[in-house]
Amino acid sequence: MIYPNKNIRFEESIIYKMIAVLEQQKQQTINIHDLYNETKTKFKNTDEFIISLDVLYALDMINVDFENENIEYVKRN
Repeated sequence: MIYPNKNIRFEESIIYKMIAVLEQQKQQTINIHDLYNETKTKFKNTDEFIISLDVLYALDMINVDFENENIEYVKRN
């Protein structure tokens, strides 16, 4: 589910679906609920959405503000 293999196509993998989250980088910070509403058509369920956020956080691509329920995209040099 996270990465493609002979049973899971690339389009069904979390690596591919993370692109939908990264495409929402129009603003630096976005509310988690707003982000889900904008990208929910790309995911089968909320589990896939949460896993994609987990992977992006582990890769240091996003930061999560749990108090305000916001996601901040990390700027790279």
